[in-house]
Amino acid sequence: MSADQSLARRDALRIFRLILVIQLIFLGLSVLALLGSGRSLHVGFFLRATPTLLLALLFLPPWLEPILGRFYLAVGLSLEVLFSSLEGVYLFSDMSATRLSHLGLPPGAVSQLMDTPYVEPFFFLLIPLVLLAWGYGRRGALLGSTWATALHLATGLWVLSPDEYWLFFAQGTLRVILLYLVPFIVSILAERERWQLTQLEAAHQRLRRYATTVEQLAISRERNRLARDLHDTLAHSLSALTVQLQALRTLLTNDPAAAVDCVDELSALARRGLEESREAIQALRTDPVQTMGLTHSLRDLLQTFQARTGLDTTLSLAGEEPDLASAELLNLYLIAEEVLTNIERHATAQRVTARLAFGFDRIDLTIRDDGVGFEPDTVPQDRFGLTGMHERAAMIGAKLEVSSHPGGGAEVWCSLPR
Repeated sequence: MSADQSLARRDALRIFRLILVIQLIFLGLSVLALLGSGRSLHVGFFLRATPTLLLALLFLPPWLEPILGRFYLAVGLSLEVLFSSLEGVYLFSDMSATRLSHLGLPPGAVSQLMDTPYVEPFFFLLIPLVLLAWGYGRRGALLGSTWATALHLATGLWVLSPDEYWLFFAQGTLRVILLYLVPFIVSILAERERWQLTQLEAAHQRLRRYATTVEQLAISRERNRLARDLHDTLAHSLSALTVQLQALRTLLTNDPAAAVDCVDELSALARRGLEESREAIQALRTDPVQTMGLTHSLRDLLQTFQARTGLDTTLSLAGEEPDLASAELLNLYLIAEEVLTNIERHATAQRVTARLAFGFDRIDLTIRDDGVGFEPDTVPQDRFGLTGMHERAAMIGAKLEVSSHPGGGAEVWCSLPR
C-alpha cells in the first residue's frame, strides 16, 4: 500500500464520518420536528433511523479500525451501500407492504414505515461508491459497484411481481450504468491524481538534488574567487609589509630620517591591507541586512568606512526599525554603500554624517559630506554611480535626490514609503 493510497483512504474516511454526522443532525432535526408538531415517534421512524445509528456507533469512534485495518473504510461503506439499497425497497411498488409483512413486522409498523417520508436513496447510494473508488481505486470501484448492483437488483426482484419485471429492468438499466460509470470515472481521476502527485514528488526531489549541486558549485567557485583575491591583494600587501619591515631595521641604524618615511609607507601599506581584509570579510556576507538588520548593518558599514578612510563619521537614528521585506532594506543598504564609495573616491571630505529616520509612513536615509562637491546637472549619469542608485530606488518604490554644488559638499536623500 503506497503512501498516496493511504492518504486517500484517510481523506475518504473523514468524508464518510462527516456524512454520518450530517445524517445524525438531520435525524435529530426530524425528531424535533415530530415532537414539535405533537406527533409521536412511531415504530417506522425507528426502523428508518436504525441503520444511521448503527453506522454512527460503529464508525464514528475508531475502535474498530485497529481490528479491520485497511478494510475498515471498505466495511463501513459496504454497510452504507447495503442500508441504502434496502431503503430502496419502499420505492418500487405497493407490494412492498405485503413483502415487508412477510418479515414478521406488525401491520401497524409496516404501515408506519411506508408512510415515513423518504428521499430517493439511489443518489445517496452513489456517495459511498464514490468514496470506495477514491480510497481503493478501480478495484474498489468495481467491487463496490457490483455489490450495489446486486443489492439493487435483488431488492427490486424481491419486491416486485413478475409482470412488473420488464419495467423494473428498463428503469434499472440506467441505474446500473450509473452505478458502474460514476465510481469508475472517480477511480480514474483519483489514480491519475495520485500518479501526478508521485511524479511531482519525484520532480521535487530531483530539483532539490539539482539545487544542492548548484549551491555546492557556487560555494566552490566563490571560495576559489576569494582565494585568488586574497592571494592577489592581502597576501601581496603582507609580503610587501614584511620586506618594508626588514628595510626599516636597516634604516633605523643608518638613516633615521629615511626610516620615518618608511614608517609612513608601512602605515599606508597596513591600511590598504586592512581595507582588503575587510572587503574580503564583507564579501563573505551575502546579506548583512538579513543578519543584523538595517540599523546595525548601516552602523557597521560606517565604522568600516571610517577605519578604512580615516574620515570622521556619525550616524543619527530616529524611530524604531519596522519589519519590512529584506529586499527593500537591502537596497537601502546598497544605496548607502554606493554613496560612501563615491565619497571615498571623489569627495576629498573630512566628515560624513548619516541619518536614518523611521517614520509612520516612510523611511528616510540621508548621507551628507563636507567635500569638494559637484554640479549634479553637469555630471553624466554614469558617473558616481548615480544611475545605479536611482535604479535601486526605483526597484523598491523609493524616491532619491542628490543635492550638491562645488565647494559645498554633497547630500543624498532617499525616502522609502511604508
